Amino acid sequence: MPAARPRMHVTPSESVHALLRELSQLTGKPPATIVREMLDEAAPALEMAVQAFRALHRRPQEAQAAIARMAAKAHQTIAQATLDLDKASEGKRGRKPRGEAAKTG
Repeated sequence: MPAARPRMHVTPSESVHALLRELSQLTGKPPATIVREMLDEAAPALEMAVQAFRALHRRPQEAQAAIARMAAKAHQTIAQATLDLDKASEGKRGRKPRGEAAKTG
C-alpha cells in the first residue's frame, strides 16, 4: 500500500543531524516530524523561489534586468547608510572633523 503522502530520502550533515536529534529529545517529536514542520513553514519561500526560477527560464533578459535593479537598490541603500553613519559620527566628542585632522597633522 503506498504512503498517504509522498516520501523522500534526505541525509542531513552531521551537525544538522546532531541538532535534529537534540531538538527531538527536547520536544519529544521525531526528527522527521521536525523536518516536515520546517518544510511546511518554508513553503511560502519555496513557492517564491519556484516562481522566480520559472520567470528566469521564461524571460531571462527580464530576470537579469530585475536582478540589476535589485543590486542597484541595495547599493543605494548601503551608500545611504554609510552617509548616515558618517553624518552621525561628525561632531562627537573626541573626534576631529576630517578637514581639521588633515590641517593639524
